[in-house]
Amino acid sequence: MKEQDIASELIDIRLQLGLDFVGIATAIAAGGQKEIRWKYVAGNRNERYQKIVLQVGKGIAGIVWRTARPMIAEDLKNDRLAPLQEYPIALTENLASIIAVPITVEDTVIGVMLGGYRKVTHIKAPLIGNFKTCAEGMQKSLLAIKE
Repeated sequence: MKEQDIASELIDIRLQLGLDFVGIATAIAAGGQKEIRWKYVAGNRNERYQKIVLQVGKGIAGIVWRTARPMIAEDLKNDRLAPLQEYPIALTENLASIIAVPITVEDTVIGVMLGGYRKVTHIKAPLIGNFKTCAEGMQKSLLAIKE
């Protein structure tokens, strides 16, 4: 398994589910703290995602990482949970609606998979189920890269 294979899988997921953007954030240990970075993406408009560095609990990936629970927002610009500036990936990729789910191994988060739309979109239950299934499938790919 190569990193290119993960990118290809993300392209397939993006097209299959009709998403504008799909990405996976992973963590690296930096000076005793975990830094979360968007490592694999499909449907990106630019390369700025590579400069985003989050701590656990910050940004979409950091929140999902800390809680190990999915995050769904159908209208980020009008979301009262936090201002859009708190979500750098949504800003750089101009995402309006998102679904983010943890990728776990034995209850430990090893990544966060994000899917997004650039227009406000109602995220329905079948998409949520399919997205979670895709994220579970990405677990094997991420583990194969780390070996």
